Amino acid sequence: MHKLLVFDLDGTLAPIGKGALPETVEKLKALEARGYRIAVCSGKPTYYLCGILRQWELKEPVMIGENGAVFQFGVDLPPKRFEIFPYGEKAGEQMEKLRQRIAWGNVGALWYQPNEVALTPFPYERDSFERIQAILNAHPEDLTELAVYPQVDCFDILPRSISKAEGVAYLASLLGLTQRDVLAVGDGVNDIPMLSYADLSIGIGKAVGEVATICFDTIGDALDYILTKD
Repeated sequence: MHKLLVFDLDGTLAPIGKGALPETVEKLKALEARGYRIAVCSGKPTYYLCGILRQWELKEPVMIGENGAVFQFGVDLPPKRFEIFPYGEKAGEQMEKLRQRIAWGNVGALWYQPNEVALTPFPYERDSFERIQAILNAHPEDLTELAVYPQVDCFDILPRSISKAEGVAYLASLLGLTQRDVLAVGDGVNDIPMLSYADLSIGIGKAVGEVATICFDTIGDALDYILTKD
């Protein structure tokens, strides 16, 4: 039996921008009651995850925000325990330089997700995606310490030393666990690192089929599998 279950949020536990189904929450509660530690690992900041998980009424949830950059234990605000994954000064300098390039690049209207570490611009128009991508393509020398994850509605940009894999490994170490204790569930390209890291990985849909140990069409089927097989 694994000890730490790590789930992506959007596209995995819930449709993008939507809440989790009541039956999904009940199955998560059942898994926690069996002794699993439940964590949600997302590109969203932990305060956003906190608002969602508060409704689920899990006893000891952990939130890994910004694709592995920040960690919050429990849903209280201010949090009882909050950690930031360590990263290098050069990565921080490149993040700030890129922020300035985007600000000066006439890319159109943007909303920046309020993060602790990552840079996450949400363009309002399709052309803005292309203009930001052009800036990224034009200055590869300023991206040597950064990782870029293009999403359907934004760009997730963070230090290269940080990923969902590194975040999950860091959380495991904080909990006194090892890689063999980790089961991860995800659906997208930014989930691939943690799916590759986990001892057992479950993909939702086919996008991560080459990496996941096993895939299911729905989160309900995946949770049933964990409840009956793990």
